[in-house]
Amino acid sequence: MPEQKKKIGRPKTDTKPVMIRMEPEMISAIDEYRRTLDDVPTRPEAMRRILADFLEAWREDND
Repeated sequence: MPEQKKKIGRPKTDTKPVMIRMEPEMISAIDEYRRTLDDVPTRPEAMRRILADFLEAWREDND
């Protein structure tokens, strides 16, 4: 049975990229927040968590 070659690049996911610009102060605040977490997530992961928390609270307020 022939070996499967690994594909180069990111694995496919069911996501879409979102590009935003932020002022340096906001980026610094995000980095400061990241460093308070035990696992120190990447900036994108920190943003996903922040947005998920915001959206959960927003949904609860609008139910």
